[in-house]
Amino acid sequence: MSHLHADRFEDTLDGMSPSALFVTTVPITIEAFLLPFAEHFRSRGWRIDALTREATQQPRILRAFDTLYDITWSRNPLALQEHFDTWDRVRRIVIEGDYDVVHVHTPIAAFVTRFALRSLPQAERPAIIYTAHGFHFYEGQSRLGWSLFHSLERTAAPWTDYLVTINEEDYEAALRFRRIDPDRVRLIPGIGVDVQSYSPDAVTPEQAEAVRRELDVAEDAFMLTMVAEFSPVKRHAHLLEALALVESPRVVVVFAGEGEIEDEIRAKIAQLGLEKRVRWAGYRRDIPAVLGASDALVLVSAREGLPRSVLEAMALGLPIIGTQTRGIVDAVGDDAGWLVPKSDAHALARAIDRAAADAQEVTRRGAAALSRARTRFALRDVLDAYEQLYDEARSRRSESDA
Repeated sequence: MSHLHADRFEDTLDGMSPSALFVTTVPITIEAFLLPFAEHFRSRGWRIDALTREATQQPRILRAFDTLYDITWSRNPLALQEHFDTWDRVRRIVIEGDYDVVHVHTPIAAFVTRFALRSLPQAERPAIIYTAHGFHFYEGQSRLGWSLFHSLERTAAPWTDYLVTINEEDYEAALRFRRIDPDRVRLIPGIGVDVQSYSPDAVTPEQAEAVRRELDVAEDAFMLTMVAEFSPVKRHAHLLEALALVESPRVVVVFAGEGEIEDEIRAKIAQLGLEKRVRWAGYRRDIPAVLGASDALVLVSAREGLPRSVLEAMALGLPIIGTQTRGIVDAVGDDAGWLVPKSDAHALARAIDRAAADAQEVTRRGAAALSRARTRFALRDVLDAYEQLYDEARSRRSESDA
């Protein structure tokens, strides 16, 4: 294990500043989701450290934290010695760091960390907050998969001071664990969306036109964009099956992202004869511009927590075409797009055709999406909610130590 101190801020208040440790399985979770949280709390005098795999090798997150710790999480449930070593390291880091809050994310890191800290003496135990970015059990899953992941989450619940869920389905499921006080289960809507960076004014017409030229999307085409990693859970193939049923010749699907099943999806496109209707945008760092060039965003995942791409598209004023999937439903609500049954390709095709045929309705639902993003999912409001939760956690910890 190694660790590295960043030099962005000095400790304040003679070492008495509040402190938190962010724990994730992989650094991409920190880079993609948690940097604004680190910046927010550090700006308010907190000492914020992070524990994840290969943390000290990530220059983009280096200066966002006071201290970074490297750790290796074993994925082999039978590797008992590896698990013991990991638990011991986590305990030592937490004891030496004397944290007020340990905030865990991602299932493996969350389970192992809570297990490691469950028996710490009260005087040494921080408040433990677990944000479930979408439980790995969900409605429609196989019985075996559901039972496995549900059992793990239920087992770890009593080792948790606050369990934060980000959608209604997970919130209701957590309340049924019965091994954690319902008062300690919270619903906070995701990681929030930066409504300044993602807004209709953030993308100029020239930028949008440039994206369409780059991707060879005609000016009068209905550009339907999917921003998602190429992994089975995102179900790109289901979207392609629906696209093959779409009647409007104006519809062009743009895939933004990369991942393990990209070759499989390319083969599916060829099989369905959809080469002229699909564009490949690849990995992008200009997502606002790509969305600004689009007419709508589509997402058809098997499971979600509260999908960031949907929130970002809504903040740009785009309606959403999607499936009635946990997280997508929470984001879109009743009026910010078109939602169809999860496994009905014909219904998805009809929704796409309806959107492509009615520009006025696209505009109306896009305006509803924009309002919903700003009033329900703004990053500033999510940060405020976590600040209140951290303060509550510190207060309860102080009372228990008294």
